Amino acid sequence: MKKHASVINLLSSRVLTLSNTLGLYASRRYRDEFGLTLPEWRVLSIIASGEPTTAREISRLLATDKGWVGLSAESLRRRGYVSGSPDERDGRRILLTLTEEGRKKHDEILAVSQWRQRRLLATLPDGAADTLIECLDRLQAEADKMLEETESPRKAPAATISQRSSDR
Repeated sequence: MKKHASVINLLSSRVLTLSNTLGLYASRRYRDEFGLTLPEWRVLSIIASGEPTTAREISRLLATDKGWVGLSAESLRRRGYVSGSPDERDGRRILLTLTEEGRKKHDEILAVSQWRQRRLLATLPDGAADTLIECLDRLQAEADKMLEETESPRKAPAATISQRSSDR
């Protein structure tokens, strides 16, 4: 009997399921242990990696809605983890930085995130972690190209997609 193709077998579905599972874990743990939501943690971590930064830059890096980033940043600001100041070159932009308390919170959660990553990668065979990271980088680069194609007037024709790629 032939097995029918299903969306759950597609690469995007499998990556989404893994991402959602890890997101649920992080959401519960960060909320219970650190009092932050997962979106707040993501914003906090992006600010830490490139401060000062703006909500627009954070939304670009996370490929998410700027409004969602703004709400998370405002929540972090109200609780004393983030400060914002007008950009001297463009007064419409608010530059976000971590406060001392925000830096402490970031470092605590980052330690848990790094532990989780080590635990996950330890389940892979020797050398596979590096290969996985390289493959994810390649997939992201191609996905970025595909997204750019949707923004151009000419769309890639469906006929260029091989049957072989749909089996993955």
